[in-house]
Amino acid sequence: MTEPAHTDTAATPSTSGPTRKIKVWDVPVRLFHWILVLLIGLSYATGEFGGFDFIMPVTGNMVPNMNLHMWSGLSILALVIFRVVWGVLGSDTAKFSDFVKGPGAVMGYLGGLFKKGTKVIAGHNPAGGLVVVAILILLLMQAGTGLFAKEDDFFGIAGPLNSLVSEDTAKMLTSRHHQIWEAIEILIVLHIAASIFYWLVLKQNLIVAMFTGQKEIPASAEIPQLRFASKAKAAVVMIIAAAVVWGITQAG
Repeated sequence: MTEPAHTDTAATPSTSGPTRKIKVWDVPVRLFHWILVLLIGLSYATGEFGGFDFIMPVTGNMVPNMNLHMWSGLSILALVIFRVVWGVLGSDTAKFSDFVKGPGAVMGYLGGLFKKGTKVIAGHNPAGGLVVVAILILLLMQAGTGLFAKEDDFFGIAGPLNSLVSEDTAKMLTSRHHQIWEAIEILIVLHIAASIFYWLVLKQNLIVAMFTGQKEIPASAEIPQLRFASKAKAAVVMIIAAAVVWGITQAG
């Protein structure tokens, strides 16, 4: 089942004329985005301070940070798998076919950033889409290398598939695990900087849009016809993604 996009007209002080809000992001994409933000933060914190125990807020049990780091990484892997599948089966603005464009489209978009009358892009623009794909690929590589890694500095905590590779291979993959994170950091900074630029310079609050699911556009702009996939389909895809990750952990 799908539901059509809806619009409403409103005037805001951030624009020179009347605007309207259109639904552009479905609930699954928004949940994916903000849960991923939290998990990346958790992975960073536990990776930086892996030698300390963590007190679970509800049970009060002590859990080694690196165990939390591993479970956070597995959760990220499940989310990325979900997002890849949702990029094929999901809502219009979630599909890769909607925002994965060639170099010409990316450069053309960047060159027309400050031009008036540019056609409204409901979802990710070509440049933003490129960053999304890059982050997904790097997160997949990061989580993948983490499956085989072993952190000797933090009590020998190892990934669930560490036993399948030699010690030398594990060391190499652990090193790659750290190097990939450095690349992810760069993209995160770029993503945040771009969001601030759109907010302060182009007067487009992409951050709020990712919370509400709605984007504000000029009232005179052509309204894109969007279709949104059901939440039930997203739930099924997420369950399958989690099952795939669980199956991977059992292979070791």
